[in-house]
Amino acid sequence: MTLKKIIQKKNLTIIGLNSGTSADGLDMAVVRYKKDAKRPAIKFIEGKTVSYPKSLQIRINNALSRKDTPIENIIELDRQLGRFYGEQAAKYCTYLKNKNIKPDLMASHGQTILHLPGKIKIGKKLESGTLQLGHPESIAEKTGLVTVADFRQADIASGGEGAPITSLAMYYFLGDRKKNRLIINIGGIANYFLFPKKNPLNNMTARDCGPGNSLMDILTQKYFGKKYDRGGRLASKGKISMRMLSVLLADNFLKGKYGPSTGRERFGLKFVDKIVKAGKKLRLNKYDILATVTELTAVAISEVVGFELDKYDIKDVYLLGGGARNKFLVKRLKVNLPDVKLFSVDRLKHNPDYLEAACYAVMGGLTIDTKPAGVPHITGAAGMTITGRIVQPMGE
Repeated sequence: MTLKKIIQKKNLTIIGLNSGTSADGLDMAVVRYKKDAKRPAIKFIEGKTVSYPKSLQIRINNALSRKDTPIENIIELDRQLGRFYGEQAAKYCTYLKNKNIKPDLMASHGQTILHLPGKIKIGKKLESGTLQLGHPESIAEKTGLVTVADFRQADIASGGEGAPITSLAMYYFLGDRKKNRLIINIGGIANYFLFPKKNPLNNMTARDCGPGNSLMDILTQKYFGKKYDRGGRLASKGKISMRMLSVLLADNFLKGKYGPSTGRERFGLKFVDKIVKAGKKLRLNKYDILATVTELTAVAISEVVGFELDKYDIKDVYLLGGGARNKFLVKRLKVNLPDVKLFSVDRLKHNPDYLEAACYAVMGGLTIDTKPAGVPHITGAAGMTITGRIVQPMGE
């Protein structure tokens, strides 16, 4: 379908693509998007996750750890990811068509390789920068569908950090005009979204809390040779070291000295080196170290969201992301947030596995609908931005 026809359509079926900070696979979510002058009507249809082939997973991890830094390697990985996303999306389109679901549009966040909030010096000024790979032109070529991508860049051009960028889309799914609602997303990096019932578009807030799954995953791979700590079973065997925890909590981001976003650049391999050194100095075993780092995630989240919970008298908090399946982490979160009840967002009838990918589908719809998706008082941008660039397939 041509871009002109898509712009003219009132109802769109959109596939959102997302690979999170943990970089463990591609999530695809199908969303119905109905254009409206005030607020689009959206409905999640279904989703699918595809794991990365081992060779591609290694390339991504090398790029994330700066082991694949030559520009030629980054260009190659960008193309490889674009082709993989396009091929998997094309297969998914075929499957959907057999169910009488015909996608109109692709919306791809891609894979974040580098996120540098306020760290790039341009002239005498420090500005933000971010890089997502996944060549949208290859997605458009493989699927034959118009593709919207690079959702963070417009916000960054307007002076923002480009994150958290899904706040408005997340509100469309999870906001409630009758209740104040707080959502905690424990992905590779943990973050939260607060949607007040009164004047939510002006009063909503969101920010990264600190480390999430990616830090625990790196340590689990290092010490136990496993991809991740399933259910938090390994961490539950250890004892939390308050001495190590105090050292880790001294990080400047966790002390509130930076903006609303962070990434694996801060809470990745360099931070792991700090953890390993502290563990040796304190003579901690590997179970104690993992338990303490899991506690770090719980404490970092609780310290950020605690003020919002008190201010808005919120008693029910909803979780999504891989960390919501870590029983030990959720247990520690309950200990650190004793006055609230924790639930999965599936209690709100939303699939936690595909909510982020669904948000990018909504953002793709907003781009085509020429509606802004960036929220400046959250990201620090100078004003509302229409996020995403539009790529047309051959023959458009």
